[in-house]
Amino acid sequence: MALVSSATSELRELLQKWHRNDAGRHYVHPLWTLAHAGLMIASIITWNYGFWPVTIVLWCVCAHVGHSKLIAFHESSHGTLNPKWRVNEFQGIVLGTTILVPLSVYRFVHGQHHAYIGTEHDLELWPFVNPEVPRWKRILAAIGELCFGLFYTPIVFLHGVLSARRIPKPQLRRIIWEYALAVGVWTIVLTVVHVMHWWEPFLVGYFAHALIAGNLQTVRKFTEHMGLLGDTILTTTRTVVDSSTYGETMSKSMLRIDYHGTHHRYAKVPYYHLPDATPYVYDGRVECVPIFPSYMAAMWDMARSLGNPRVGAQWLKPENVGK
Repeated sequence: MALVSSATSELRELLQKWHRNDAGRHYVHPLWTLAHAGLMIASIITWNYGFWPVTIVLWCVCAHVGHSKLIAFHESSHGTLNPKWRVNEFQGIVLGTTILVPLSVYRFVHGQHHAYIGTEHDLELWPFVNPEVPRWKRILAAIGELCFGLFYTPIVFLHGVLSARRIPKPQLRRIIWEYALAVGVWTIVLTVVHVMHWWEPFLVGYFAHALIAGNLQTVRKFTEHMGLLGDTILTTTRTVVDSSTYGETMSKSMLRIDYHGTHHRYAKVPYYHLPDATPYVYDGRVECVPIFPSYMAAMWDMARSLGNPRVGAQWLKPENVGK
């Protein structure tokens, strides 16, 4: 009994440590933003000088950085991107306005995802959690999200808000004004682009890499959950622990989101503490999806389920088997 009490006390102390948001990490997102802007400018310059093969390479690199910024947006929704709340909210609102998914909308829908992961109430994984949606529609939805994530993701989150059972009035008011802000900003941006005849630099510098980044976001989201038919956090999430130099580099650049089961277990733990917390989550005492040794292995496991894209234990009920 004393050993159990000691272990519990140790874990409690570790949890307190892990939940501290280290102010020294707040520079990461601004640096990514500078890199993102620099890559967009470089794309336009190389395109204008006819170095289009270099432009394509820059699009791919910029898309990865853009995808990392989408993960930073996810961190902002959890309040862990910056230890100063107002800064965290400002950064999240700016990012949300850019991708037409307001921070308040993402926070609400993603919160439902955490609360009801893999169930029919998981708004973020719609329609793959709903046995009433025919297989062919789910396949089309998967294709649409994988190929056109930049446009499809805002639809998923708008659907989440519109189909929500109840949204508190203060939260609803914020959702409305943030949507108004996003529409207003993009109306101004596109008007200026049209009036100034800047469509080519806009498409080359922003749209091309943003399209790729949106698809990377979907691949990551699917890799985290698609095809898992469990009924708990650790049986509906894939976690990757790749100790190779490449794996560590990619994990850091993706803000440790590949430690996804740990993130779902401790949603308020800042991303840089997730590797330390993982052994305590995957301790062999509870059922879980095995940890994958590489991201490619996790992606392959996910890809095999795309012929019948589903998530959640509800698909194993007798009335849903075979759908």
